[in-house]
Amino acid sequence: MRLRRTAALLLLTLLAATGCGSAVTPAAAPPPASTAAIPATAAPSSGASDRPSDATSMICNPYFRQELAGALGTDITQPLAPTWEKRVYSCAYHYPDGSMTLSVKELPDAATALAQYDGLRGSAGTVTDLNGLGEAAYKRADGTTVVRKDSFVLTVDVAKLPETFGTPPRSRADVAVMTATTVMICWQEHSS
Repeated sequence: MRLRRTAALLLLTLLAATGCGSAVTPAAAPPPASTAAIPATAAPSSGASDRPSDATSMICNPYFRQELAGALGTDITQPLAPTWEKRVYSCAYHYPDGSMTLSVKELPDAATALAQYDGLRGSAGTVTDLNGLGEAAYKRADGTTVVRKDSFVLTVDVAKLPETFGTPPRSRADVAVMTATTVMICWQEHSS
């Protein structure tokens, strides 16, 4: 089982290496100019809370949606409708048989992000640590994955997906980890 997960993550890494922003732009929705370079360490601006950082907004842009569709072997059935409220940027990925929600909480600094992450982890019940993903990560019993990176806390909520999902079929916990890994790869790719 561990070997299969390692192989799946390696495959995901190879797929994502083609570029989160280098894929052909979807004809229906050209990306905003600000998604061309998404720094992984872009700190949320303390004075401009009227919009998320470029790194945060990447989770709901057309390029990322296309990368995720390739990694999961399925695409969304409804357009993404991002929201930005109380420094949380999120969008739901609706599929024929379920949905998952990606969200990023922007915090003023890494210490505050650590406190936010620890609070979420403490209230999550039984969790499994995920080594090598962001600066710290865990998955909840329902498969939802939470990752801390710099001053961001990413949540991939898969509670509304079926137990197995995608092509080829994977557990929803594996879908959450693959999605979070894709975000981390994209953030890293655009920070260099």
